Amino acid sequence: MSIELEYALEHKNDPAVLCCRMEPGEISHHNLEDPAIFPDLIDTGLLNTDGCLTIGQCIGATLKETCDSLTPLTPALVDNIQDPGATDEGAAETETAVADAAAPAMAVPAGTQMTIAGGVVKLYIAEGKDIAIEFPV
Repeated sequence: MSIELEYALEHKNDPAVLCCRMEPGEISHHNLEDPAIFPDLIDTGLLNTDGCLTIGQCIGATLKETCDSLTPLTPALVDNIQDPGATDEGAAETETAVADAAAPAMAVPAGTQMTIAGGVVKLYIAEGKDIAIEFPV
């Protein structure tokens, strides 16, 4: 399950592991798994975080290739690795910018429809530019 931005920032020094299949592109907190489940996965041999980048290094970086869920993010898979310790001021600006960008997404325009069928979420937004979004669940 993906994590929220605040939670990601609290756990910026924990290993970064994908929560679901991801195509190449910018990595956000929505792409990362909750580090609270890692100990059980490591104990059972389902996950190995050796050499894994941290959440702070991966948010804003770029995934080079398509990867499946529970893939630990390593330097071989990620471009533009971020420096989480650069400045706290920069992190605060990033938090504010992300929070501001996320705010409009909370408002649901009139005419919005969402259905879940066959393991796929289908979201249709009639207002604006007739945006239709589908993704697996």
